[in-house]
Amino acid sequence: MDISQLRSFLQVADAGTITRAAEQLYLTQPAVTQHIHALERELGAPLFDRLGRGMRLTAAGCILQVYARKSLAALEECRLEMGEWLAGETGPLTIGAGVTTSIFFLPKWLRLFKESHPGVELIVRTGRSREIVALLLEGEIDLGLITSPTDHPSIALCSLFAEEIVLVVPPDHPLAGAAIAPMRLGSLPLILFPHGAGFRDYLDRFFAASQCPPNVKMETDSVEAIKSFVGAGLGASLLPFSAVQQEIADGTLARVTFTGIAPPQRETYAAYRGDRYLCATAKQFLELLTS
Repeated sequence: MDISQLRSFLQVADAGTITRAAEQLYLTQPAVTQHIHALERELGAPLFDRLGRGMRLTAAGCILQVYARKSLAALEECRLEMGEWLAGETGPLTIGAGVTTSIFFLPKWLRLFKESHPGVELIVRTGRSREIVALLLEGEIDLGLITSPTDHPSIALCSLFAEEIVLVVPPDHPLAGAAIAPMRLGSLPLILFPHGAGFRDYLDRFFAASQCPPNVKMETDSVEAIKSFVGAGLGASLLPFSAVQQEIADGTLARVTFTGIAPPQRETYAAYRGDRYLCATAKQFLELLTS
């Protein structure tokens, strides 16, 4: 059976004649007759009683009528839902992001997107930049938000914004609110992310460019723990401005600026598979990010 045969069958059942059904379907009478005969051959039973110029369903025809209506209705529902999915109105959207991005940026973006796309199911996976790239390559997520760019040929990158990295100390620290040369970092006990974290890789490149070996006293992969340790007077740290903006405003942490160099900045990228189809939902979320 195919859709055209079922449509012809249902139209004949409703119209009562092949002639009228053919006119309503914009088909020739032989084409509609061929559809009915093909169904009868496949099912092994007559579907209509021929009554003069009219057609009446047989018992087998009545059974097929019920299921043909259900089948065509289900296909129409599928077509409508597929159209909504292609338009980005329904379906799941899985996003991968680093912890800092997930805490300080992603909630606002998700809220804005959900307001305009209430039928979309939003799913978030967190991880380091290299883990987000791996999830993209494995097809586990639709979009990734990363801060360590990749040169993998299958991954396309879209630069979103650059964020300043700031040096923070306890509010009662002698350097609170001061401006220092980058070389003085070597004299400060630092609390940083551990090796292997994308943000630590970025800081290590910054230290190398500044020719200043860091004096690392503590390591943890928790932003909140680092801020707590700094606030307790256990050391200083370099963190994204978004992670410490509130604490600086509240006075629980103090900022130290650098002299002689531009403020260090870390760029955030949207990443996606450049060699595969990007669904409409992901495209629209990407448009929200770039706007």
